[in-house]
Amino acid sequence: MYAVCCAYRAYIYARFKFPEIHNVLNIPLTSLNTFLLLMSSFTVVRALAAIEVNDRKKFIRSLALTGILGTIFLVVQATEYSNLAHEGLTLSSGMFGMAFFTLTGFHGAHVLIGVIWLFAAFFKAFNGGFSKEDHFGIEFFGLYWHFVDVVWIIIFTVVYLI
Repeated sequence: MYAVCCAYRAYIYARFKFPEIHNVLNIPLTSLNTFLLLMSSFTVVRALAAIEVNDRKKFIRSLALTGILGTIFLVVQATEYSNLAHEGLTLSSGMFGMAFFTLTGFHGAHVLIGVIWLFAAFFKAFNGGFSKEDHFGIEFFGLYWHFVDVVWIIIFTVVYLI
C-alpha cells in the first residue's frame, strides 16, 4: 500500500512537472475500458440477483459475461501498454512512466486475480455449485470486484483526467 501511495505522489508530481508526457495517454480508449469494467460490475450484481431467485441460466450467463468483460479490460490495457511503449513511455522512462505503470499495473494485476477467481467460480457454478441458499462465494467475489472497480475509478480520474 505504501508503494502505491508513493506512486500516486510521484505521478502527480511528474504530471505537473512534465505536462506534455500526459498527451501520449489514449483517454478515449481508456474511457471505453472504464465503461467495460463498470459494466462488469453490473453483470456481477445481475449474477447475484439471479442466484438469489434460483435462475441458474441467468446466473451462469452473467458470470460468463463478467469474465469476458474483465478479460477484454486486460487485453485493452495490454494494447495500451504496447502503444505507449511505441511512443517511448515505459516503466524505465522516468518518474512519469514508473508511476503510471505502477498504478495501472497493480490494478491490472488485481483485475487478473479477479478474472482467475471468477473463472473458478464460473466452473463451480456450471457444475452445480452455488444455490439460492449457498452463494456466499459469489457475494464475496462481488465485493472484491466492486472494490477493484472503485479503485479503477480513482486511478482513471487521477491519472487520465486530471
